[in-house]
Amino acid sequence: MRASVIVCTYEQPRELDLCLSALARQTVPPHEVLVADDGSGAETEAVVRAWAERAPFAVRHAHQTDKGYRKARIVNEAVRRSEGEHLIFIDGDSFPHRAWVGDHLAAANGRRVLCGRRVKLGPKVSARITTDEIAAGRFDAPVRALIGAKLEGDVHRLGLGLRLPGSIARVLHPRSRKLMGVNYSVPREAFFAVNGYDEAWTVYGREDYDLELRLRRAGYPLVPLLNRAIVFHTHHAERERSDACEALVEQARLSDAMRCELGVETSAFDPAT
Repeated sequence: MRASVIVCTYEQPRELDLCLSALARQTVPPHEVLVADDGSGAETEAVVRAWAERAPFAVRHAHQTDKGYRKARIVNEAVRRSEGEHLIFIDGDSFPHRAWVGDHLAAANGRRVLCGRRVKLGPKVSARITTDEIAAGRFDAPVRALIGAKLEGDVHRLGLGLRLPGSIARVLHPRSRKLMGVNYSVPREAFFAVNGYDEAWTVYGREDYDLELRLRRAGYPLVPLLNRAIVFHTHHAERERSDACEALVEQARLSDAMRCELGVETSAFDPAT
């Protein structure tokens, strides 16, 4: 089964470089990586171009003009350009453990939506991370690497960085979990069955919740992937969600729709618009 990794980014070239560094040393490499870029500038383009020249897989850049928050639109376009049967999503301000792709593929069965989580790195340790450290394997044993920062209060949810055998992880985490855009995967068939992300969602936050609801309605089970498929989230200031976002959330919750109207199969894409 081919894995297409979709990396969502906006004006975080350093963090994107860390993410692509970690993807370049996966024990099971992806078939391809598509950077879904919601309007970043030249620095991000340079990072993508540099990795496209040296990564052990194809790296492509799906970019659109910056006209406000339009993550849904550019992610759908990245998916349209992808080739893999299984789609794995990560935010560009995060980087994966080297077994991340392999863990997602090992748990995939053509129907499951696999819901991972993240180790949250604080401001001090986030500022110190380099691509050289990632390449050297510092985060292959993350609990050992980050225990000092944890004791200083600069790492949260470090327990999720303990990679356990799949059989044990399933016993510890039996119940369904919500979908988080920072770390999840879905069969290509399922993403298209619900028409992907809703491109009418043009305010910050919770577009993943809408996608989750439609996948559940369509009969795709959401399966936890905790203590496997580990992701490290670098620190940044949290953005507040608007009243407009909360209104969309309520609308999505009350709906019974399985497909959105403006999505991966029904929208046209022009990068300049």
